[in-house]
Amino acid sequence: MPRTKGQFETIRKESRQKILDAALEVFAKQGYHSATVDAITKTAGISKGLMYNYFKSKEDVLQELMLGIMEALMCEYMPLKSEEKFTEDDIINFINVGIDLVLEKPHYWKLYFSVALQPEVMSIVFGKMMEMGQPYMIAMNEYFRDKGVENPEVMMRYFSAVMDGIQFHCMLDPKTFPAEEVKKLLIGQFI
Repeated sequence: MPRTKGQFETIRKESRQKILDAALEVFAKQGYHSATVDAITKTAGISKGLMYNYFKSKEDVLQELMLGIMEALMCEYMPLKSEEKFTEDDIINFINVGIDLVLEKPHYWKLYFSVALQPEVMSIVFGKMMEMGQPYMIAMNEYFRDKGVENPEVMMRYFSAVMDGIQFHCMLDPKTFPAEEVKKLLIGQFI
């Protein structure tokens, strides 16, 4: 019996996801520059031709992975409507989810940090990532302004840098990192 349009669409989505999962694994293990299309397709168990059916290049795969990570994080942190401000509960959620996600999905974070530390690779996705993150930066800036912080832009940057550092340490030492204690300290500092 021939496949339906819905079945073909499901197969396409599964194949695409298989490629992304394999690329995530290869990028996390080998780094972006050392990773090859051959390694990605071998890990995915598919032909090169099939990969090129879904993605133009290794850069395309990286961009989709990174933007997918950012989108998932933004949806997990808080679906933000335009002109919306962060509340104290939103900051608490941002802290809790930001740390929990690293502990739950370390492969994503290995890729995120390896890309972030390679400017020539980061340039592939930086513009789109900033575009996605802009509403959150504005909302956080407003939060700190409403709290009476003298320089809310600097405080927002400081908060982001602290979160990046904590997430990096969670990724390096997930078994012994004192996540719950650190969350309490952060909440005490930023609420």
